[in-house]
Amino acid sequence: MPAPRPNFMPLTRKGATRPSLALVDCLRGQITQLADFPARLGQTENAAWKALSLPAGEAGCLIEDTDEGFRLTPENPRGLRVNGAPMSNTCEINSGITLLQIGRDLVALAAGAEAQAQLQKIQTDDWRLFRVADGHVEGVTRFRDLPELVRTRGLDPVQYAAAPLGLESGFFLAQVFEALGVSLPPSASHGELAAPAGARTMFTCPVCWLKFDAGDAMNIAAHDSLRGDPILGEDARLRFFPTRFNDLGQAIDPLGLPSADLACPHCRRRLPPGFLEVPQFIFSIVGAPSAGKTYYLSVLLKVLQQTLFREFGLVLKDGDPTGNMLLNQMKNRLFSASRPDEAILAKTALEGAMYERLPRYGRMVALPRPFAYAVGRAVSRPGATPDDSDHATDCALIFYDNAGEHFEPGVDVEDSPGALHVASSATIFFLFDPTTNFGFRKILTGSPDPQLAQSARLDQQDSIMAEMEIRVKRLLALEPGRKIDVPLAVLIGKCDVWKHLVQWDRFQNPLHDGIIDQARVDANSTLLREFLSQVDPAIVAHAEGLARTVRYFPVSAFGHSPARIESGPAAGLLAPDPKRIEPIYLEIPTLWALSRLMPQLFPSG
Repeated sequence: MPAPRPNFMPLTRKGATRPSLALVDCLRGQITQLADFPARLGQTENAAWKALSLPAGEAGCLIEDTDEGFRLTPENPRGLRVNGAPMSNTCEINSGITLLQIGRDLVALAAGAEAQAQLQKIQTDDWRLFRVADGHVEGVTRFRDLPELVRTRGLDPVQYAAAPLGLESGFFLAQVFEALGVSLPPSASHGELAAPAGARTMFTCPVCWLKFDAGDAMNIAAHDSLRGDPILGEDARLRFFPTRFNDLGQAIDPLGLPSADLACPHCRRRLPPGFLEVPQFIFSIVGAPSAGKTYYLSVLLKVLQQTLFREFGLVLKDGDPTGNMLLNQMKNRLFSASRPDEAILAKTALEGAMYERLPRYGRMVALPRPFAYAVGRAVSRPGATPDDSDHATDCALIFYDNAGEHFEPGVDVEDSPGALHVASSATIFFLFDPTTNFGFRKILTGSPDPQLAQSARLDQQDSIMAEMEIRVKRLLALEPGRKIDVPLAVLIGKCDVWKHLVQWDRFQNPLHDGIIDQARVDANSTLLREFLSQVDPAIVAHAEGLARTVRYFPVSAFGHSPARIESGPAAGLLAPDPKRIEPIYLEIPTLWALSRLMPQLFPSG
């Protein structure tokens, strides 16, 4: 039953009638009248209203009564939003309804008698889901059932908001899903959420993974004299907030040159071209040290370029030639080599060239370079016209080549946050190396593959997957027993080594006739899951304890066993024969993910 509605009395001071302030807990239906100021909202002992989702002793915000109205001051900006926008500075409210999020609690503040009369009408048992653009109501359901309503009707969550009945304004679906402890559907994970009126569009930086409003993006000075940024140092060009623009709408730097490059306001790293204009999907590739992530990514980009054009009439373009230079160099080295010793790719070092030191929460830390690639429609595809080139880019894919050590237990994620992108990803790929796994090595005894002849490396893959689960759920504020909604693709690599142990002819290529055959994806996944459950069931247990949606994929980057180099500087190392590279199903996991994220480009059957 809803809590009894109190009678509101105006606050008075020095004989003058003052607007009163009341709060309704939109999740529990309780109304609290705030009479004594300053009033604190949070989980402190003296809080006027308790935010149950915050840890004990943690403050949320302070409300003060001023001559102009009420001032809200954030005391802990974590999870604090006003009308859908992050609250980092004080804000003033005079009258009307203000929507507030503290942690995972959703509340409405009502200032003045008229607004408080509206509070009396709120029915928190039932919520309406409505389209932001025109207010069209899609349905009414219980709060906990809103995610299911979004999914079953196939709605794009970036276009909708929700509110308890009787409340005219609404909350971001991102806030609703966060309050429920679930993730938004992958199609919205890039952060471009359509907000209720007055709220702002938020983006997730692909470098530091912090969110910012489009209007808060910084520009990078173009004039060569403007070197020296107060945060990044004297060698970096100045980052600035523009105040002048030319006739083309381009920002003008302090010395009069147009600035085309944008930077994140948090880490100040240059953003990929077109970042604010198209959806950005982060694909996180997780794996143990030396699992083959660098080779996997280098070959994947080559295969994707060919497959997207051949099967879907799409082009995978280099979305950031400067930022992608290192990965492109590795890909070119691998495919232009003529001998194995020329095809060796260096292991990704913990803070090597694949990382750059940038500010995050006020500290300089090593962050992995994002590799951005744009997916666009090819004008030469059937039925295309030259006009299509005006809208050629449909989305961007963000990859990282992480050092495996970043995923190991015991690594301080605050001092070394290089793997935190998993919490912002649209799909997580876990690359499992069977040649280091005890179960696989046992059944592969006698195999001539040189990867098995090496001294057995410590197999930490179970621990890494468990550590990944803990980190992701902590960052998403999920309870330990709750699974994430982001899909998980478990890639059992080097299938050329072990495929003779399964009925390989039962595996079918899901890519045919220009579609991703979901039935074949599921059938292949079931076959591989049954095999893994016999070889090492811990793989299955960890994967399915993390995510609601899990698929298992056999893949091989080379399609053959690498060769041991006998002489020269690389003696003793293993490398593929560049003339024999024949990847097996390498692009299928990525295409499966894309068919879920962009079904209009990647049809499935």
